[in-house]
Amino acid sequence: MEQRISMITLIVPDVAAARTFFETGLGWTVNAAPSPAVVFFQIPGGVFALYDRNALEDEIAHPVSDAPFGATTLAWNASEKEEVDTMFAQAVAAGAKPVKQPERAFWGGYSSYVEVPGGHLLEIAHNPFWTIEDDGSVTLPAA
Repeated sequence: MEQRISMITLIVPDVAAARTFFETGLGWTVNAAPSPAVVFFQIPGGVFALYDRNALEDEIAHPVSDAPFGATTLAWNASEKEEVDTMFAQAVAAGAKPVKQPERAFWGGYSSYVEVPGGHLLEIAHNPFWTIEDDGSVTLPAA
């Protein structure tokens, strides 16, 4: 198996609310919404999806955990430290719940967390050791 992730899917109880957060609140563009239970966003190098919790439970015939902060944590990395404060404020204004205010992180960067609709954590951070390319992709330093 190649070392890559093609799609990240958040399992949410209310797709419409989560879609509004990302589409209207953060300004993202929906690329496909084949049903009210799923929404797809094109992201650099892959796909980000929102999927209804009940629809997934029906599909897999198994209950889905209601773990705190959802089943997935996402990260959005800024090119500059100052962007973290701006994007944190935008996310909160769009309806995210602040979990951790932007602050210097123990690992040398600048980081914050919000809870997006559906209960998932979104880290909004600047990692001075990573390169954010013009297309938004992240390049890790050589090992």
